[in-house]
Amino acid sequence: MNPVFYTMAQAAKAHQRLKMGDVYTIEQNTGSITHFRTLNLIVKFSLRFIRSNIGRMIWAAMIAAVGLGTYLYVSAPAKVQVTTVQAVETQETLSASGRVRGEKSVDLGLDISGIVRQVNVKNGDEVRAGQVLLMLDKSELIAGADAAMAAVASAQAELARASRPPLRSEVAKARAEVEHARSVGDARVVGAQARLRNLRSGARSQEIAEAQAELQRLKALLNKAESDLKRTSSLVKQGALAASSLDDAQTSVDTARASANAQEQRISMLKAGSRPAEVAEAEAALSEAIAARSTSVKSASEGLNTILSNPRREDINAAKAKLDEAKAEYRRAIDLISKCELRAPFSGVVADLPVEQGQSISPGQKLVVFEQISRPVIEVETDEANLKVLRMYQKAVISSDAYPGRTFNAYLYDLGSKVDADRGTIKIKLRPEGSVEWLRTDLTVDVNIITAPKAKRLVIPADSVTRHEGKSVVFVIDNDKATPVEVTTGAVGPNGVAVNGALREGMHVARNAAGVEAGDVAVIQ
Repeated sequence: MNPVFYTMAQAAKAHQRLKMGDVYTIEQNTGSITHFRTLNLIVKFSLRFIRSNIGRMIWAAMIAAVGLGTYLYVSAPAKVQVTTVQAVETQETLSASGRVRGEKSVDLGLDISGIVRQVNVKNGDEVRAGQVLLMLDKSELIAGADAAMAAVASAQAELARASRPPLRSEVAKARAEVEHARSVGDARVVGAQARLRNLRSGARSQEIAEAQAELQRLKALLNKAESDLKRTSSLVKQGALAASSLDDAQTSVDTARASANAQEQRISMLKAGSRPAEVAEAEAALSEAIAARSTSVKSASEGLNTILSNPRREDINAAKAKLDEAKAEYRRAIDLISKCELRAPFSGVVADLPVEQGQSISPGQKLVVFEQISRPVIEVETDEANLKVLRMYQKAVISSDAYPGRTFNAYLYDLGSKVDADRGTIKIKLRPEGSVEWLRTDLTVDVNIITAPKAKRLVIPADSVTRHEGKSVVFVIDNDKATPVEVTTGAVGPNGVAVNGALREGMHVARNAAGVEAGDVAVIQ
């Protein structure tokens, strides 16, 4: 007898029919009844087993399904999205932040010290060239200028006197002084001689009488000299005579008084008689009188010769030099007054004003920071490494968050002359093409310098680049395996990111590279 195998479904179905009273005949070859009884027992046992273990069977089936699914997922090849490396013509830019400055930016100050009297501007004011920004107190300098002007007038008068020929009155006066010096000197010498002679010969009544008569004459001369002095003083006060005439008149009085006093001493000596000491004294007086006469006559003669030689070239030159010095001093005083005013060297904007009214300042102190905003420039600090891609006259597009939607073109005109060693940066400058009215000093702007307007670069999607072992890489799909290849990223554009490295156009690289591991088995989908 061949064994017969039934499925669980067939057994359950047969058992259900038996319960319903149906006649179920199973015929296998000859249709033995034994087979039927055996089948009935199997069905009863199976149903009893299923009812008691249904929960365990469900959990076992679920665990088997999960395990089978996991096995199939892990062992199956990875399906990744890939892209093809393309060589496209792109525009590369260098982006940076910059600030608007004036083309000329200067720190203004004054060459003198003083007190700030008036400040005419404030931060942000636009001013014209030559406009007064602030002013120092000028009162002391103006007083000095007035004094210098008076010195100029005095020097001019002195030059006029030195340049004109002598007046007849001056010549006559000088000659009279010579004669007076001679006559006075002669009188003193004669008196000294007479006194010496009397002392040597002894006093006589006749000599005493003569001496007294001479005394009367000298007193008369003294009276006349005093009268002349009073008259001369009056004329000088009235302006009829020069002030020097008063000095001459006083000299005549002093000389006459000295002669009278000497004569009185002589009379006294005549009456007392002579002694050796008196003779020696008289001899010395005679020598002194002779020397004094010579000196007085010589001095008066020199004065006369000086007047007769006028105008002398050396006096004129000296007076001119004195006048030039006075004028130079006046000009210096006026120049100092002009330096009290700080004026705008060109039309521009007051960028900073670190001074206020009443403040004391010193020479060279920074008073105003001034910028020429009529020709603005854009200053940008960039990493020194960017010098390799920067060139003179490269174009740039400038924008600002303060003025959304507004842009203007500019060009690079200054690559900087010095690198900041501490920060590793360099300052470059750009100039707008044309006038941009909305620019303001110190305005922050976004700068995009076009470093390569038409550059053929290998470009891939940005998500194809990831980090692997501390390096920027892409995963190249080669022979169904993901292999990391190191790259250097460049500018980002609408087509993706430019890369440099061991890539070629047409290679396949993985997208979403952050989820790919080196050595993964991958099938290009």
